[in-house]
Amino acid sequence: MKAYFSLIRSCFVLTLLAVSTVAHTAEQTVLTVKIAADDKRVYQVTFDGAPRVSQVVSQGATVVRANANNILAHNTDTIFWQGAGLFDAANSADINSLKARIENQLGSLKEQWQDDAEKLGAVSALSEFLASSTFASRISVTLDEDFYLAGSNVNPLVRGDLVLLLPARPNNVWVTGAVTQTTDADFSPVYIADDYLETAETLNTFGISEVSVVQPNGELETHPVAYWNEVPKNVAPGAVIFVPFQGLPSELSSLNRDIPRLLQHRVM
Repeated sequence: MKAYFSLIRSCFVLTLLAVSTVAHTAEQTVLTVKIAADDKRVYQVTFDGAPRVSQVVSQGATVVRANANNILAHNTDTIFWQGAGLFDAANSADINSLKARIENQLGSLKEQWQDDAEKLGAVSALSEFLASSTFASRISVTLDEDFYLAGSNVNPLVRGDLVLLLPARPNNVWVTGAVTQTTDADFSPVYIADDYLETAETLNTFGISEVSVVQPNGELETHPVAYWNEVPKNVAPGAVIFVPFQGLPSELSSLNRDIPRLLQHRVM
C-alpha cells in the first residue's frame, strides 16, 4: 500500500512539473532582431515573461553589435536609433486590412485615370513602392538606448511576436504619391521637405501647400511647403515624403489620409 501511494505521489509531482514547464514556456517572449527589412540574417532573444522596452533595446543592441564589423565605439553609426522600430508581427491584421483596402482603391484609381499617362504612372509607381515594402503593426514606444540608460520612468512591458529593427543609418529620403516617379533622393542635413520635392516631378497643377512626412521612427508629421506658409522642419534620413493627390474621386478621397497612416507601419 505504501508503494502504491508513493507511486501516486510521484506521478502527481511529475504532473505538476510538466504543467509548470508548459506554463513557463507559454510565458516566454521571443524577440527577433533584424538590421534591415530585406536582410535574411535574423537573431533571436528569449525573455521569461513580458520584457520591459529597456530590456528589448539593451539585448537587441548587444546582439547587433556582437555581429557587426569594425565597431569602434558605443556611439558609432552601427545603430541608427531614429530609424529603430518595434513591431508585433502576429497582431498586424488591421495593418494588413488597411494595406489591402489601399491597394484596391489604387486599382480603381488606375482605371479612372487610365487616359492620363502622368497620373497613371504616378499611381503605378506608388503601388509598386507599397508592394515592395514590408508592413507590420508598429508598437509606439521610445527606442533609444541612451533614453533608458538615463533612467527614464517610461518603460512599459511589451508582449507579442516581437520584431526589433535596428538599422544602420540610411542615406536617402523617399518621395512618393503625386509624383511622376517615386524618388529615392540623397539625404542632405540642410534640406527640408520642399528641397526634396524639387528632386521629384510633382503632378500638382495648383501648387502644394503641405505634404505628409513619415519620419523613420514612424512619427507622422505635416510639413507646410508653400511660399506663404513654409515652416522649416527636420526631415531625417530614411523618411518618406508623401505628396497628396489632387482631384481624387470623392469615393477615393480617403487615400491622402490612409496612405500616410499605412506608411507609419512600414518596416524601414
